[in-house]
Amino acid sequence: MFTILSIIYLLIGLGQVVLAQSPDCMCGRPTVISMRIVGGRRAVPHSFPWTVAILKNDRMHCGGAIITNKHVLSAGHCFKWDNFKSMEVYIGLDNLEDLKNVEKRNISDVVIHELFTSTAVRDENDIAIATLQEPVVFNENIVPICLPKPGEDFTNRIGTIVGWGRIGVEKSSSKVLLKASLRILSEEDCMNSQLSQHLKPTMMCAFSKGKDGCQGDSGGPLLIFQPSGEYVQAGVVSWGIGCADPRYPGVYTKVSDYIPWIMQHTTDGLRCATA
Repeated sequence: MFTILSIIYLLIGLGQVVLAQSPDCMCGRPTVISMRIVGGRRAVPHSFPWTVAILKNDRMHCGGAIITNKHVLSAGHCFKWDNFKSMEVYIGLDNLEDLKNVEKRNISDVVIHELFTSTAVRDENDIAIATLQEPVVFNENIVPICLPKPGEDFTNRIGTIVGWGRIGVEKSSSKVLLKASLRILSEEDCMNSQLSQHLKPTMMCAFSKGKDGCQGDSGGPLLIFQPSGEYVQAGVVSWGIGCADPRYPGVYTKVSDYIPWIMQHTTDGLRCATA
């Protein structure tokens, strides 16, 4: 027999129930409004308050996004060959040289998608969830991102990538959060690129001339601003060839294909309400 609690957890696993930390807690809505990043520009501080930096041995390693008070959505390849115990997550961060009011957390566990595979060129099912050793409290600088609906399609929408990654192939990481706008390509346009032989249906492509994610942006979010007024995470920065090379669009893990999996592995986290 199902108890009320077991039914609640079953529905959470199916993505039907949202646990709100407070009535004012809304995912994907920054309190600061701003109307790997190559060709990017400075983001208004804390205008993307779900974005986290994952540092390894005090150096920029990957990006990620807060989806509950204790879970970060990132890329599988960020953890597959590296010990997460050597990593630290910076939450509520804008400037790597100004860590005042930044929450730092160690990682207690990482779940990489069980079908993750990698070749010399690309990663498939490149998605992972990192559990923070201690939960965070949502505030004006720490807000979780909203997840898309299962199977939601963002073709031809304009997305935003944010991160502290390298600002060029041979250049250093950015000290401040950068953002860039990219157009999400149709599956047909994606398959017509020179990456076609490496692509899978769970991947999506995005491109704008002179703009791209780069090393250190891996795992960060590709965001879509919805008409209802909140951002949702359409993709996870996954792989590419070079940075901002017009022959090769950036490739992202399609988050909408993994909603049941994400919900299954985050049932013990507190969420915020959606619009």
